[in-house]
Amino acid sequence: MKPAEANATHWSLSKEATGRLIATAGQAPGLRDEQQERFAVWEIVPSTGQALTETLILLGVHAAVRDDAWNDANTPRVALGRLGLHSIAESLRTRPRHDLFAALPATLADQDARWIEQLRLMSYSVTPRSTLSLERLVQEAATMIRAAADAVPGTGQTLGDLVWPTS
Repeated sequence: MKPAEANATHWSLSKEATGRLIATAGQAPGLRDEQQERFAVWEIVPSTGQALTETLILLGVHAAVRDDAWNDANTPRVALGRLGLHSIAESLRTRPRHDLFAALPATLADQDARWIEQLRLMSYSVTPRSTLSLERLVQEAATMIRAAADAVPGTGQTLGDLVWPTS
């Protein structure tokens, strides 16, 4: 598979997994209400904050999928069962921000491109407010990933458990 095709495939898989992750996290009692309250305190428009948080989750999942595919030369497929949700949340928090924008597909949906560009601008900003807002959004994204992990039964709590549940 050519790199461009792999990027598109990884992005598509990441979008599917992120959709399931966000839906699962959204079922956590009180999570959305608490998130809305934090956005208000931080003076972030709730709809914008939610969209940016969900885009950060997508970028974090995509980075994990991309890393898994490129680190395992023995298989051309990504093994979602290897991608622990808690490790994705931690990686999102600690990964250099610029790394989240690596290996994106050449073409993105307009909505995705717009949110990614806004996050990229925040990432490279030199203003303390943008940097603080981005760090807060990253924390929100990690919180949502952990909430989804907590909803997965068993001990594995992997991305595969969300995309292909056994029950």
